[in-house]
Amino acid sequence: MLPQPFTARQREIISLAAQGLSNREIADRLSMSVRSVEGHVFRASQRVGANSREQLISLLRGSSDPQA
Repeated sequence: MLPQPFTARQREIISLAAQGLSNREIADRLSMSVRSVEGHVFRASQRVGANSREQLISLLRGSSDPQA
């Protein structure tokens, strides 16, 4: 299996999103701005061609089904 194309920070943020946290909750937990969280999610989505937060989470989890 190929390594995930996400940075460590992107993996951390996507993992928190997978737990159901909002961008604001992620920002508060990581002591960063909501805009920074949004930027990390956006750039991670661009890297893998994800069209939604759910698809991005699915890709991080290594699922072959983006709807999972």
